[in-house]
Amino acid sequence: MASRLEDRIGTLLGRFVDVVSRHPRVVLALALLVTLLSGSYAAFNLGVNADTDALFDAKLPFRKADLEIRRDLPHRYNNFMVVIDAPSELLATDVARELVERIRADDHFESVFAPGVGPFFERNGLLYMSRDDLEDLADDLASVQPLLAEAARDPSVRGLFSLLTRAALNVGTGQESFDLSGLFDQVIVALRDAQQLQPKPMRFGDLIVGVGDAKPRRYVLARPRIDYRELLFGEAAMKALHEMLHQVAPPGSGVRARVTGDRALEVEEFALVESQATGAGIASLLLVSAILWFALRSGRLILGVVVTLLCGLVWTAGFAALVVGHLNVLSIAFAVLFIGLGVDFGTHFTLRYRELRREHRGHRNALVETARGVGSSLGLCALTTAVGFYAFVPTPFSGVAELGLISGTGMLISLFGSLTVLPALMTLRLRDDGVAFEALHGGEVPLPSWPMRVPRLVCGAAALLAVGALFLLPKLHFDANPLRMRDPSAESVKTFYELLDEGDVNPWSIEVLEPDLAKATEMARKLEALPSVESATTLASYVLKHQPEKLAIIGDMATFLGLSQVKPVPPPSQAQNLRAMAEFRDALTTFARSTDSDDLAATALRLRKALNRFLADAADKPDSIAALRVSLVDPILERLQRLGESLQARPFGLGDLPKEIRARMLTADRRALVEVHPEGSLNDEDNLRRFVSQVRGLAPRATGTAVFQQEAAATVVRALKEALLSAIPLVTLLLVVLWRSPRDTALVMAPLLLAALFTSAVCVLIGLPINFANVIVIPLLLGIGVDSGIHLVHRYRALGSGARNLMETSTSRAVLWSALTTAGSFASLAFSGHRGLASLGQLLTLGVSVTLLCNLLLLPALLALTERRRTPDSKGNPKAREGARD
Repeated sequence: MASRLEDRIGTLLGRFVDVVSRHPRVVLALALLVTLLSGSYAAFNLGVNADTDALFDAKLPFRKADLEIRRDLPHRYNNFMVVIDAPSELLATDVARELVERIRADDHFESVFAPGVGPFFERNGLLYMSRDDLEDLADDLASVQPLLAEAARDPSVRGLFSLLTRAALNVGTGQESFDLSGLFDQVIVALRDAQQLQPKPMRFGDLIVGVGDAKPRRYVLARPRIDYRELLFGEAAMKALHEMLHQVAPPGSGVRARVTGDRALEVEEFALVESQATGAGIASLLLVSAILWFALRSGRLILGVVVTLLCGLVWTAGFAALVVGHLNVLSIAFAVLFIGLGVDFGTHFTLRYRELRREHRGHRNALVETARGVGSSLGLCALTTAVGFYAFVPTPFSGVAELGLISGTGMLISLFGSLTVLPALMTLRLRDDGVAFEALHGGEVPLPSWPMRVPRLVCGAAALLAVGALFLLPKLHFDANPLRMRDPSAESVKTFYELLDEGDVNPWSIEVLEPDLAKATEMARKLEALPSVESATTLASYVLKHQPEKLAIIGDMATFLGLSQVKPVPPPSQAQNLRAMAEFRDALTTFARSTDSDDLAATALRLRKALNRFLADAADKPDSIAALRVSLVDPILERLQRLGESLQARPFGLGDLPKEIRARMLTADRRALVEVHPEGSLNDEDNLRRFVSQVRGLAPRATGTAVFQQEAAATVVRALKEALLSAIPLVTLLLVVLWRSPRDTALVMAPLLLAALFTSAVCVLIGLPINFANVIVIPLLLGIGVDSGIHLVHRYRALGSGARNLMETSTSRAVLWSALTTAGSFASLAFSGHRGLASLGQLLTLGVSVTLLCNLLLLPALLALTERRRTPDSKGNPKAREGARD
């Protein structure tokens, strides 16, 4: 039997819906006005916050430390990192330098810094090499000294082709000075461009002067300017950056440049989440509509449910804009959650209404009876689902707290719409019995009644499965790596993984602020002694030790190269340039016959044909030689100049360091940063845990990405425990207060708790971890799953003597179709390219499916079992109630 409070609520809701049915046009007009106002307000005021760090409360200690260092050293954060790989260090540096110049001239950017690039590094770069590498470079330069001297003596087309002729004639003699494999191809391209008088400087000097290239990689850090007109901070800057890269490192240039960094990760992630959440919302609505067709088989009823859903969705968006003001990377999925959960109210309402109409009830009577019969259970379901969402609101996991506030309120809004907009629409469309309800057979899916006939067998099987699930429960894994929630095919993510695994710049460092540089240096020394630490860098680390020894090696190189002593010969005439080219052409014939490489011989013959064409046209195009100089000779001169500059290195100290480095390592009040890098890959959670633990043992206030990641994971786990500890008692209390029956409350909660256990076990079996995105699912399933139990227990008690036919009623079918629409809605997220959204959809779909099975199999068995024990026959034996179908 229903409690008096439940009866009273049902009666009030019946009267309320009766008023709505008497004034449907007024209700719909008001609903349209609220929808327009909410939609307009949301369109102009609902922003986005792509900062994943902001998913956690700023009052948390690790967030305070992080915000402090971001405030004091702003240039270290919100950067795009461009990773440039090239065949040689010289070429990578060229591209980085050109990119830096373009970024500085672009209004989208506030600052730019390229380690190893710029006047300071061009002059002192050799000092940053190890002594062994520097000595190897000296040996390399000594081997090509005659060529370098000749290039410096005759920096012209004549001089270049004379060098090439010498190289071609030396093949097979053991006197080759450099590799010819790339030179010939570049000369072919340069000849073609020069013939068309469209010269492009070839990366040719690298192959002549590019010796000793150990690390052909450069990094450029670009910090975008904050533009408050942008919906997504940095989106326009990232687009501009990609356009620059297409210009400085076009396809086919041999240079690979890609963008990553904290700002790029957030821009790409939110852009993907936004597009896929929108697509998932549309797919969700279509899937829900399709499933509703099978359930209702009435276009008018389906239209009413869908329109009600859309109105409630707009109202919820307006609420989000008013109360929260923005969506984050998690709360942007609220639309899919709203559709998947909000449709339950309309499904139960319309199926019960249709059942009454098929019993020849009039429209108004059917509406009022529907509201009176299922209204209280719908209200309780809305409250319990909202509790599942609201449970996260008090926690410091702000991202899910915002999602919980928006979606929890959305459930109450959806209930209100189902009791106002839906009955009003049904009144206008169905009042005159325009639908032949007797002919409708949608949703007549046969549901199993055998659990009520063999309840002990069902409960025993459930108990055995529960025992097995308990053994799997300790293996449930929380994945604390936020990178694994992102789209693995995104450029920024792939590049970030590459840096973690093989890069010489590890983006997951730990940062420690010390009162001054002396204390920072001492702290760095202590940290480097830890087994999990590879290096600890301070500003003083940029001032190199053993400078005199290295300067001596550099001085010796400058002496034996003698480039500053070379006196250039007078520029050649046009005829001399052409003669040198003709001699090289003839030498290629000998080269092709002498080389052991068939591929190289074929390339030489192609080059010979290109030279023939060029020489044949040279008389008519006198400017072609000048164009050829731009393509081939000028790059060599530039390389020689840079080599000469690097041989002028001088001792330097802290005061000589570039301001870009000082701004990244020293605060305005002279506090100094220690940047700590790990020994092992932090993709390994054990390495991460060890690294953070050991560093914080020496520096408790350490922060940085590695610390943030571990603390964030601990915060999420703590938030989950708090949410569960609040949601379970609140839901239980609601049921007890409304039903005044602890036994019925236990009947609803038991399948629900088992469903949570089974869902966790299946997650272990299929390898689906809990993560930052899907952690809300566990308390949410409590709110979702309890709804079906409420409806079934409520209807079971209302049936009285017909309770054994529970599985043949509209309520049980509504439970089925509601779960299917919910699962179908969430399944649209499960295929998202964003792994966080996908895991949210997968876990929700799995949880709803398992909960449905528990409610349709275990709950009826428990109802039958408890009823038999409570109702003995005349001989004292348990006896089940019997009755006809309702």
